[in-house]
Amino acid sequence: MSLLGKLRALLEEGLALMAPARRLRLALADRTLSRCSEGRPIRLLDAGCGDGLLSMALARRHPAWTLVGVDRHEGILSGARARAEGKGLGNLSFQAADLLQPLPVSGFDAVAALECLSEIPDDAGALRTMAAALAPDGLLAVQVPDREWRPVLPGSADTWREQVRQGYGREDLAALLRDAGLEAVEMVGTYRSLAAAAQEIRDRVKGAPLPVRLFAFPFLAAAVRLEDLGITWGPPNAIFATARKPAR
Repeated sequence: MSLLGKLRALLEEGLALMAPARRLRLALADRTLSRCSEGRPIRLLDAGCGDGLLSMALARRHPAWTLVGVDRHEGILSGARARAEGKGLGNLSFQAADLLQPLPVSGFDAVAALECLSEIPDDAGALRTMAAALAPDGLLAVQVPDREWRPVLPGSADTWREQVRQGYGREDLAALLRDAGLEAVEMVGTYRSLAAAAQEIRDRVKGAPLPVRLFAFPFLAAAVRLEDLGITWGPPNAIFATARKPAR
């Protein structure tokens, strides 16, 4: 497929609108959740879904799945609903909900919390809410910043957007997951220097004229692809963790 064809496909899926860090999170989540589904339809909750780009990409890739995105910002969800309707994603819905309160939906085969935990003051309470939304033997997938992360390029921001804490250590995150009643905790380091550099470049050019952004796009897309293949360097800047709710 030509570069133009790839760009057109990414635009149709919504990925061209995603920052490199989000695109890498999508690749990790899609691979993990696809293994969890074992080829069968699943019900998936996207916790703290924000603008819904991740939910929409997963809904498009897996039309047999049923997805629900929740976020406490109704204004953002209104735009997400409109975009999902415009894309004909009948398997995806959005609901306003506070992750520190019992959710109006439950019994999910999987919950993904890929962008939100470091922005929630009571992260332990949010994890308990997510665990309660899982069906027995359901899977939680979460990505958080590593506490030791550092920017790659000089002058880049050294904090995450809307963070309330700098990040997590593996032992601390594992303890939070277990305290929420989850087990079989597994963790991998991700978001190393190549993807981080791509994200930092994207942050600098996102307000630039369209030709500049188009010029940068091939590098940003290639950086995420190479990172996902393990062709990168440096320590992990994030932790991707999974855990299961005990089966009854």
